Amino acid sequence: MTVNQRPSREEYFNNPAHFETQLGLWIFKSGSHPFFTEKAGPRSVEFYSIHFVACGKVLFEWDGRNVSLSAGDLFCLFPGSVYTYAKDCDQPSTMITWTAFMGELMPSILKHVDLCPEQPYRRNAFGESALAVIKEIQGLLRQPQQDHSLQLMSLGFQLIHSIDPNRNQRHPASSSASDWLESVPGYMKLYCTENLSVEELAAWAGVHRSHFTRAFTRRYGISPSRYMQQLIMEKATRLLSAEGTSITHTALSLGYSDLFTFSRAFTRYFGMTPSAFVKGHRSSSTARE
Repeated sequence: MTVNQRPSREEYFNNPAHFETQLGLWIFKSGSHPFFTEKAGPRSVEFYSIHFVACGKVLFEWDGRNVSLSAGDLFCLFPGSVYTYAKDCDQPSTMITWTAFMGELMPSILKHVDLCPEQPYRRNAFGESALAVIKEIQGLLRQPQQDHSLQLMSLGFQLIHSIDPNRNQRHPASSSASDWLESVPGYMKLYCTENLSVEELAAWAGVHRSHFTRAFTRRYGISPSRYMQQLIMEKATRLLSAEGTSITHTALSLGYSDLFTFSRAFTRYFGMTPSAFVKGHRSSSTARE
């Protein structure tokens, strides 16, 4: 980690551990303008830098567009965009603090908090908790002789999470049918081996069980329980097709308590036993070779 200090500006750079850079999100640097006076840019960057307006006003311009931002607002510099930002001349004091990230997951993570290249700013998006996290990040980056990799990873996610802490209250997941209907198949695929009941799925979606079943069946043309069974059996065939995976191991991996229960469910669904499936799959594989 190195530090670059100038009058009225502090900036601290992270020297990440290898595993940090493999996780799709890591802190690149963090800094602040305690007494921001000069104009920044025009410039284009290769990272994602979230700038928090702590006090005063800032005129932010990107790709020919501009906006005036006040304390509590933030803006993000995206790779490929050309930006400038400057202090509003009418403001006696302006302070900006920022943390920049790198990683392939950043576009989707920033989109989750309503930031994208077309709309790279948010109003009333943070409070004192975000500034406290940034202060902690910078405190760690000032200590290059120590390894703070895990703490910095945690603080990076915490900082993004702190953006607009009331967002979920204004946009609850169950606010419309399309929200949970779009997301529930992915949830079911992720947890299909955890023996989730329709009641538990409905509770996760935030709707009544009968409404959940009707809406899901109408959208996907199959009942939730049948869809879950389909996911489990598709996974069963993938496991049984893998060399060296036993039928017993497959049954336990899918959440069945014993081999008999799994074999009965598999036979009822496919019209053949797991053993017959394995034998047939291996015979066809050998023939192709």
